[in-house]
Amino acid sequence: MTAPNPLVSLIVPVHNSRPHIPGLIARLTPQLRDRNEVILVDDGSTDGGSELLEAFAAEHPRVTLIRFDSVHGVARARNAALRAAHGEYVWFADDDDSWSPDILDVFLEAAARSHADIVVCRAELRHPGDDSGAIIDGADQEQVTSQQHAWELILEGAVQGYLWNKLFRRSVLGLDPFADITSQSDFTGVVRAVANSSCVHLIPETLYFHLVREGSITRRRTPDLANLQRAHDIAVDLLSSVEGMELDASVSWFRAWFLILPYGHTPTRVRARWSVRRDGVRRARQTVKHVDMAELRSRSRRTYNRVWLVTRLGTFYLVALHAAQVFRRLSRKVGRRSESQSSVL
Repeated sequence: MTAPNPLVSLIVPVHNSRPHIPGLIARLTPQLRDRNEVILVDDGSTDGGSELLEAFAAEHPRVTLIRFDSVHGVARARNAALRAAHGEYVWFADDDDSWSPDILDVFLEAAARSHADIVVCRAELRHPGDDSGAIIDGADQEQVTSQQHAWELILEGAVQGYLWNKLFRRSVLGLDPFADITSQSDFTGVVRAVANSSCVHLIPETLYFHLVREGSITRRRTPDLANLQRAHDIAVDLLSSVEGMELDASVSWFRAWFLILPYGHTPTRVRARWSVRRDGVRRARQTVKHVDMAELRSRSRRTYNRVWLVTRLGTFYLVALHAAQVFRRLSRKVGRRSESQSSVL
């Protein structure tokens, strides 16, 4: 059961997250007001957390629980939740993240002022044990933009493909907006929503806090690099229908930061097998053929240098990148040990 005419449908996919469910329920419960609804999707969990979700749904009529008997993946889970959503707006969250208690109030106030189809706040990346982290999405000043400018921000990387720091008008998401791929599906949903929007409102408040943990899609050690190409192709296809966009230079820049650099860096960052790292370099070298390097150098010398290193030095660059990663990891351990000893003293 859901409340009639809910204002916001809050969607959370869950898979084997039992340790995080009590905290998730505590964060969701205050949002069950103002005609909001919560839709949980249990994606084939086997760790006993389903019972906690069932009890939560049984206690609150505004909570809907969808259960899959087997693992379908986060893209299918979100698409299934959207088909069950009744809200005028949709907000997605992850089960182990945190957010400001007034996030929906701030989102809705901004949407009411600008009549925006999408509202974007700032998001912060945190590691376990840290109380603060780096800003990973959003703008430091308020902006109300057209669809074309929103596309420009996406191609520049100023607006990322994260879902959880964005409020969507339900109508712009359409049916099954998330591509059925194991990673980058959130990006495909964001660009499809932008393609159906007329106004995007960026607000400077930092309202969502994303926790990085081992085992998440973005950290697993067997990244499917082909998903980057699939997401890129979906975005470029959608762009072709936007009037007034100068696609050549914009898409060339997009390929550099969205494809080439992740091809070169992501496998090392997640400590993938060396065969996966070498495949990333191979893909980067194929992609750089479609990038205007002169234009890239005039736009950003730093990005140009990084692309040059990935595509020209190949395995030598991977070895250097791996060594730098090991050094950073050891430095963090030494720093934490020193802090621990200082606190004891």
